[in-house]
Amino acid sequence: MTWLLPLVAAIPLLAAAFAMHRLSWWTPAVAAVPALVAALSVPTGESLDLPWLLLGARFGLDEIGRIFLIFTSILWIAAGIHAVASMRGTPHVGRFNTFFLLAMAGNLWLIVGQDLVSFYVGFALMGLSSYGLVIHEGDRSALRAGKVYLVLTLGAELALFAALVMIASTTGSITPTPEDLVELDDLAIALLVLGLAVKAGLVPLHVWLPLAHPAAPIPASAVLSGAMIKVALLGWLRFLPVGEVALPGWGLLFVFAGLATALYAAPIGILQSNPKVLLAYSSVGKMGLMAVTLGLMLIEPEIAPVAAIGLALYAGHHALTKGGLFLGVGLRKSAGLQGVVFGGLVLLALSMAAVPLSSGAVAKYGIKPVLVDSDWAWLQVAVAMTTVATAWMMVRFIWSLKRVHRAGHDVVTEHDPGGNNEPRAEGASKRFFDRNRVGRWFGFGAQLAKPGEGGDRSGGGSAATPIPRATWALVGWVPLIGLVILYPLVLGSPTAWLTDVRLIALAGLLAIPVAVLALRRPAALATLVDSIKPGDLLELVRPLLMSARWTLRWSIRGYRSASARLAAPLRERLTELARRPPSDLDLRLTAWPLAGGLWLGIMTLLIVMALVVPIQRPVPQRVDRDDATPVMASPTTAPAAAAAPAAPDAVAIAPDPLPDATDPDPSAQPTAGPTEQPDALDPSTEADAPVLDAPSRPLEPEESELAPSESLAVVPHAAEPVCDPDEPYVFRHAASSREVVLARCVSVDGTPQRLDAPPLSNALVLLIQANLDALGFDPGPADGLIGPRTRDAIRGFQTDRGITPTGAITFDLLDRLREPD
Repeated sequence: MTWLLPLVAAIPLLAAAFAMHRLSWWTPAVAAVPALVAALSVPTGESLDLPWLLLGARFGLDEIGRIFLIFTSILWIAAGIHAVASMRGTPHVGRFNTFFLLAMAGNLWLIVGQDLVSFYVGFALMGLSSYGLVIHEGDRSALRAGKVYLVLTLGAELALFAALVMIASTTGSITPTPEDLVELDDLAIALLVLGLAVKAGLVPLHVWLPLAHPAAPIPASAVLSGAMIKVALLGWLRFLPVGEVALPGWGLLFVFAGLATALYAAPIGILQSNPKVLLAYSSVGKMGLMAVTLGLMLIEPEIAPVAAIGLALYAGHHALTKGGLFLGVGLRKSAGLQGVVFGGLVLLALSMAAVPLSSGAVAKYGIKPVLVDSDWAWLQVAVAMTTVATAWMMVRFIWSLKRVHRAGHDVVTEHDPGGNNEPRAEGASKRFFDRNRVGRWFGFGAQLAKPGEGGDRSGGGSAATPIPRATWALVGWVPLIGLVILYPLVLGSPTAWLTDVRLIALAGLLAIPVAVLALRRPAALATLVDSIKPGDLLELVRPLLMSARWTLRWSIRGYRSASARLAAPLRERLTELARRPPSDLDLRLTAWPLAGGLWLGIMTLLIVMALVVPIQRPVPQRVDRDDATPVMASPTTAPAAAAAPAAPDAVAIAPDPLPDATDPDPSAQPTAGPTEQPDALDPSTEADAPVLDAPSRPLEPEESELAPSESLAVVPHAAEPVCDPDEPYVFRHAASSREVVLARCVSVDGTPQRLDAPPLSNALVLLIQANLDALGFDPGPADGLIGPRTRDAIRGFQTDRGITPTGAITFDLLDRLREPD
């Protein structure tokens, strides 16, 4: 079933190519169905390599990727159904569907793509296509939100691209394993954290979310907040060494940044009157809580295997619940069955607040051990504060849905994202418990309205009002609520159902005085509503930005005027010189006979100097080395060192000559040094000696036994070590002069030890690819990166040599590559 994985992104891309056609209006609703089928049917751990795609793409699913693909595809299907039902026939619907499908393809691609290139291509495609969704309405607020979003997105993509390039350079592979990521330096980690923090909305890079969510159409807001911002969490889990090594410094950074984000977004969100802006700040706070969990996993790697699954399930709960809230806000504006819509929104809000027996309580139970079992008491207090703040935000969200449409449908009035739209005076003058008002709030449209008050926007009666077309969006929204209801029953336990029950009760008790004050004295809290506009930090720095803008503009004007005054005298002087008639010397020098003669004389002088003056070039030292076989300097290969000075602990073995009669003391004869070994051999036995330049090989037992008549003199020497750390290991390509010097032997506590595998680098991988290609194994393009084709070539070479095809790069592989055919 792995063949389904490429279709996850290919189907939305193909649908986007025909989205402008009027017969393709239904494609956004079904384009993510193959992704859901693949998430439920493709086995975990299996992958599919496509060497012809990009630099060698690999598609697969692990446990974390499967969870992300399930909730992402479900949310895209629900949002696509809502888009088809509510936006068909609206202006520029074809353009919206095109960007919607492109963003869907990028989001799904980066989940199933297991290589660095696929992740970046999907991330860039999703980010740039979302810009078209943000500015779809084309009004001033949408264009401003799109500008802020585009600037931050391009900066994030640049940082992410640099980080992924550094990861590929450090690990030598575009599909790095968690063990390879241990070698990442701080710069690569910093760029990775910065590039994905923008998409996650961590403070102070969160300013695009509260601007983009209310500006975009409802389906786009649902996937922006529910699915797209979760890719930052997936990227951190995939490309950081989570669970492999402790990173306390980066872990603390995630913890403090996440807490700052959660505690900063909650009070600002409570003050908002636009429900979409409030939900945007709620998403910022929840991403901060997920960042805290990730930071604790980096500090304590032993908790990562269990915490990663809990964090992924928590992200899935938040995606489905937050996407359902955004889609429900859209249904409150245009659909019928307002009682069902309002009841569903209340249920989703309770789930987001993590009240007992809800999916939020079960999802919080999965990450609660990571947060509560920490040794930091202040962290537990901070997390408890975020829980109370989230409950208050959901209460405020339900309160913001009480707007009543004058036509009879209980809908939310459109608000300017940057303005204060709370009708304070009107709300203060009306009674809260009104029969018709409560009926319109909880009932079905204008069911309790008085005669003559019903009707649609065109003026018709309520009895003849057809069901709005947007009501068909309930087909995708109601199953979403069903999944949220089933979440605690399928994935939870009775213990998990009562998570944070005390904190929720405390939040309710603390909210009672505020609710009473809001009911009795609405004007007392009216000044606080929308006191902080969306894009909070941008509003604070706006005066500074305006000052900088005017300062730069006046500086440019001043520079231009000053340069004009200074350049005027110089321009006049140059004009005067240009108008002066040429002198006799100028005429003579520019005449052809004189100029040509000078040119010929200079060229003749240069030719004569080149022929007469000798050129001495430095003569490089010649090193006698077998170019056909790479050299491995090792103390155990004595024959290979015949052309070079022997090591101090080399052993000289020679036949014992007969004692000379003229020399009574044979021990007084000088012993031949390592370089004099050929002269010390007896001519009679030299023919039987092994050739010095031949490759070394282990002797058979019968070959190593010496005849009784043969006497050997062994020069005394120190105990030979296993290997010599000072001896380099040289690996090179026989057909070129390129080589890589490696350290096969290292000293550990004064004891030399051999390494099993060399550190990967682009130069080493490039030479391996060249050797494999010379031996007839296709490694793909010689780019110095370990891709699927290079791994397959290594496995083919290992199979050909009769060893286990692991595809790993070890010194044993390099030794076998150096062996002649």
